[in-house]
Amino acid sequence: MSTFNVPTREEVSEKNQGIFDNLEKALGFVPNLYATYANSDTALENYLNFANAKTSLSAKEKEVVNLAVSQVNKCIYCLSAHTAIGKMNGFTDEQILELRAGKAS
Repeated sequence: MSTFNVPTREEVSEKNQGIFDNLEKALGFVPNLYATYANSDTALENYLNFANAKTSLSAKEKEVVNLAVSQVNKCIYCLSAHTAIGKMNGFTDEQILELRAGKAS
């Protein structure tokens, strides 16, 4: 099994340190996925630009996709995060469980 180095702020480029600082302000921490992208000088910025790009989906619709994908991937970390974000976007606990099961009433 492969392991990945999840770098700290001090181990990434100055540019990525700035991104870490912004993530820390916005989220209160730097998710491990994002930190791992920072092993590259360009991957983290590219990922965040893509993830935050203009879309025809509302924030609530994007969370429907995020919840379903997190469930399929069986990622507890992602499920926890997107459950919290889903609640912030107005979903009830029951709706979140439905969406994770691939259903919507």
